[in-house]
Amino acid sequence: MANFLISTMPETGHVYPALPIAAALVQRGHDVRWHTGADFAERIRRTGAAYLPMRHAPRFQDLSRRPKQGRGWPAVAGALTRLFVEPARGQLMDYQDILSDFAADVVLNESTAGLGPRLLYELGGPPWARLGVTPLPSLPTSVIPPLVSPSVFADPPRVLPYSEDPATQERYRRLNWEAANVHMAPLTEALNELRDSVGLGPQPAGETGFAATISPFLQVQTGTPAFDYPRPELPPQVHHVGPLLPPDPGVFELPPWWEDVVAADRPVIHVTQGTVAVDPSSLLRPTIEALADEDLLVVATGGEACETGPLPANVRIARSIPYPLLLPHVDVMVTNGGIGGILAALAHGIPLVGGGRTEDKPAICARIAHTGVGIDLKTGTPSVAQIGDAVRRVIGDPAYQRAASRVRADFARHDAPAEAADLLERLAASQAPVV
Repeated sequence: MANFLISTMPETGHVYPALPIAAALVQRGHDVRWHTGADFAERIRRTGAAYLPMRHAPRFQDLSRRPKQGRGWPAVAGALTRLFVEPARGQLMDYQDILSDFAADVVLNESTAGLGPRLLYELGGPPWARLGVTPLPSLPTSVIPPLVSPSVFADPPRVLPYSEDPATQERYRRLNWEAANVHMAPLTEALNELRDSVGLGPQPAGETGFAATISPFLQVQTGTPAFDYPRPELPPQVHHVGPLLPPDPGVFELPPWWEDVVAADRPVIHVTQGTVAVDPSSLLRPTIEALADEDLLVVATGGEACETGPLPANVRIARSIPYPLLLPHVDVMVTNGGIGGILAALAHGIPLVGGGRTEDKPAICARIAHTGVGIDLKTGTPSVAQIGDAVRRVIGDPAYQRAASRVRADFARHDAPAEAADLLERLAASQAPVV
């Protein structure tokens, strides 16, 4: 049996994809310990893993305020430095403390949880695997639209469309090379400063800080290529395992109106504000207004802020409802672009209306349009008319349902927890890249 250390940022969308992996590893007899915030301690213990607190590693809300860097590439590089480099020193300190009495064979951390495992390995620690809970970054050789750029983070976001035209793909390849090697140079410099401070030399010549976010040993990627652009340039240690969905919640107190959902004889529309960008005025309230007079049942979730004020007769609202309970009854989801909710919806064959602006959400919503599974509103603050129009189009055009069903069938070919556990066991046994 092997020892596994899991490390995640303490946010729902970052912890939940790892829950089924931890449970699968524990069921196979491995010793699993999980480093994250205290809010998730009980949920982690239910998998059979041991909870380990974050002592030096920062949470998202603990990271320093972004310095004024204006807009454009300096702001993008600054945001990614803050996300990947800033947490790494505290993570390294926590990992070294943990490994002083726990001989981990593998460290698994998720894709926005910093670069601490990479430093640990280069200082003599175990190999590290990455759990991809966000879209894979575009690489310097990629011919797809860049995942990050000033235009992606603009308001409204401007995401370049995927193209099979060779000239356009060559243009995208140049943009991706420039992003990694020129515009992201401050990220590489910050990483080299950190490496120097812990006794490591600079990054190997030609290797950028952005490339350091993919593990050279194993990348366990949630989802499948059915919900992405073609990516033949990905390295062989990247493995798509299917959607990593949260387990059944067990005992859950359903709202008093739940039977309205179960017995609905009209389309059920679910609108979610997500778990990070939670301002209900950006998506949730406009959706409620847009669908108030439609022959639909609207189920809205999004926290306390959305529970005030009178509601139309066709709206039901709750802080949250576990997806394993809700999604079997949903016909269309209106989402702010969070990848976890989107993958859960597609695993049920549910078409989507996406409106996201922050983090990687514009690029995720662009994939909704590219794969045909729904409509990308191309803004994080859509109008009432835009939302109503999009929902009616998705309901009225069976092509969206067919595309969502095609992705669901591709997802169903995978047993994500088992595949992830298999890959991690291979890394623990070989201590070498899993290809």
